[in-house]
Amino acid sequence: MTKSNAPVMSIITGLVLVALGQLAQRIMPLIGRAAFQAAAAGSYSPTNYELNLWGYYLIAAVLIALGVGLAVRECRRGRC
Repeated sequence: MTKSNAPVMSIITGLVLVALGQLAQRIMPLIGRAAFQAAAAGSYSPTNYELNLWGYYLIAAVLIALGVGLAVRECRRGRC
């Protein structure tokens, strides 16, 4: 039987999504500050630029869990 790459790709996709989410959360306040300085209007607060990514992280966690589950299933079948 051939070995499937589905578990590895699912785990990697989940980890990439988590990394992109973390990057977005760190960059958005910086972009907000730059936009505030360019517009020179109102008052700047980093909390105005915080992202709510709980659904995004939920999808990433499901992908990682799915990949781990598939890897365990393949190892039990003797394909790992």
